[in-house]
Amino acid sequence: MTPHRQLLADYAENGSQEAFQELVNLYIGMVHASAVRLTDGDVHRAQDIVQTVFADLARHAGTVSSDATLGGWLHRRTCHVAATVMRSERRRQHREREAVEMNALHEEADEALKQVTPVLDEAIDQLNAQDRNAIMLRFFERCDLRTIGEALGSNEDAVQKRIARALDKLRVLLAHRGVVLTGTALALALSSQAASAAPVGMAVSVSAGALTSAHVSTGFSFTTFIITMTKLKITAIAVASALILAGGVTTVVVLKREKTYTPVGTPNPQKILQEAQADAKAGKYPEALAKQVWFHENALKYQPNEKGVRLSFALMYWGELSKKYPPALKKLQSIRDESEKTVKKSTAGSEAAEAFKDVAGINRELKEDKKTTALFIWLDKQNPALAKKVFRMAEAALIKSEEYKLYGRYIDADRSYAEIVQTYSMMKSQMKSIKALEKTPMAGVSDKSFSNRAATLVAVLAITDRKEDADRIATKAAKELNEPTFLAQLDEARNGVVPTPWP
Repeated sequence: MTPHRQLLADYAENGSQEAFQELVNLYIGMVHASAVRLTDGDVHRAQDIVQTVFADLARHAGTVSSDATLGGWLHRRTCHVAATVMRSERRRQHREREAVEMNALHEEADEALKQVTPVLDEAIDQLNAQDRNAIMLRFFERCDLRTIGEALGSNEDAVQKRIARALDKLRVLLAHRGVVLTGTALALALSSQAASAAPVGMAVSVSAGALTSAHVSTGFSFTTFIITMTKLKITAIAVASALILAGGVTTVVVLKREKTYTPVGTPNPQKILQEAQADAKAGKYPEALAKQVWFHENALKYQPNEKGVRLSFALMYWGELSKKYPPALKKLQSIRDESEKTVKKSTAGSEAAEAFKDVAGINRELKEDKKTTALFIWLDKQNPALAKKVFRMAEAALIKSEEYKLYGRYIDADRSYAEIVQTYSMMKSQMKSIKALEKTPMAGVSDKSFSNRAATLVAVLAITDRKEDADRIATKAAKELNEPTFLAQLDEARNGVVPTPWP
């Protein structure tokens, strides 16, 4: 054993701080130099990376492979940590650029509003009835396209075109009054300031005056209105008093209508998802949630290829929002629960399969895979045909929940292995095309993913008494990746040892 390895063993076995300090002294120069290079000379960020790398060494001291030199292990860890840090930094810079762009749009809208305010209502009044109704419903009453279509006796596509034409006509009318705006600026101005808040108490006084005026001839007087309102107030006070007496402390809950979002013109789902991120970063949580909900419910109508994004990145952003804004978590859970109801009441159709996919994706984000497993167990008993259809979406949850017997009943060994190999080949090809990753820990991602998935498949087949299938797949896998550590892992898998799930 080398002196450096002896120091590491002394720390791992005896907790010797002196030994660990000696290791830090020996390797800190090398680690720091690598970190500086990997961060393009950012000394402060490099110091953070060095701290993380040696903290990782302290945590994993007892599991550092004897096949690797300590310097090699530290270098790979440095590359991995630096790659993660720089990736986060690039994402932060991207989000900041998006926020700047959004601020620019809002500034354009504010400037547009200053120009348009004096003449806006007069110009709207000059539109024909259908165009005027479309503008009022969309921007002032904030209705969605379906509601507007029902009001105008039309469909959603026709409504979109009607709104676009009405906006063009309104721009022309405004231009005649000396206000020249782009379509985007006009739409933003209408959306942001279509209705202003009335003075506090005005609604009550106006309502009372209107009722008094309207009912003079029927014998309904303002006095009657006041008496009615007084009775209601007394009742409310009585209820509140009873609650206080019963519980000591009473929380008054004000129920707010959930904010909704309807895009103007032809929606761009990716852009709307980016806007949701920008809103969340700016603290506009209700707006961010509304756009997340719109994306989840509507993205595939406009861009069917957003399936992967919808159940991965979009849900990840939603999960981040939920940590800051509890209503976002409740909404995500309610969508999951509704999807679960759809699964249970449907047959083996596409609607049920899509609903199960939603359940599995949301549970994965919420770290509640056991709920996905529970739903699949229910399907296995109540609707085996649908269970077979959605099995692929439940695989990861079943493995995490250690439902190996159930997993083994549905797995097609050869088909599953063929897909594992196909994914492995694609990953290797992509890694080769990215030269910058060749000397980083990312270079081994494809091998780790393949070995974990293949060994898991072999182990589950062994556990479910499909020994011949397990041996056949293990033999194929060994030829695909003839690497000592993996071969040892396959031997364990043949005996039913399931490897720890790899990210």
